[in-house]
Amino acid sequence: MNKLSVLLGMAILGVLLISAKANPNCVDTNHDPHKAKYNPFAEGLQIAMESANLDASEIVVLKNEEELDLGFDTSQYLPLGFNAYEGMELDVKDIVVLEAEEEVDLGFDVSKYLPENFDAYAK
Repeated sequence: MNKLSVLLGMAILGVLLISAKANPNCVDTNHDPHKAKYNPFAEGLQIAMESANLDASEIVVLKNEEELDLGFDTSQYLPLGFNAYEGMELDVKDIVVLEAEEEVDLGFDVSKYLPENFDAYAK
C-alpha cells in the first residue's frame, strides 16, 4: 500500500510538472537577471552550518518495532529453546582475515642491490 501511494504521488507530480507552462519573456522590464532573490548555494551553506553545530541531545531517534502477525503460532514449528538472537554477539577474536600473498616480479634481480645476508623480516 505504501509503495502504491508513493507511485501514485510520483505520477501526479509528473503530470503537474509536465502540464506547467512557463513564460520565457520577463514581464517586468526593470528585472535584473544578475540579482538572484533565491540563492540555492547560500541555503546549502546554511544547512551545512546547522548540521555542523548540531548537538547530540537534539537528535531524536524513532524506532518502529511492529509485530508481524502471521495468523498462526510460530512456536509450534520451532525447536524447544529456540533463540533467534543466539550467537549474534561478534567477538573480534573470531574474525579471520585471509590475505593472499602475491609474489611481486620487478623484472630484475633485486639481490644485486641489497646488502649481503639481507633479511627484510629480521627483528
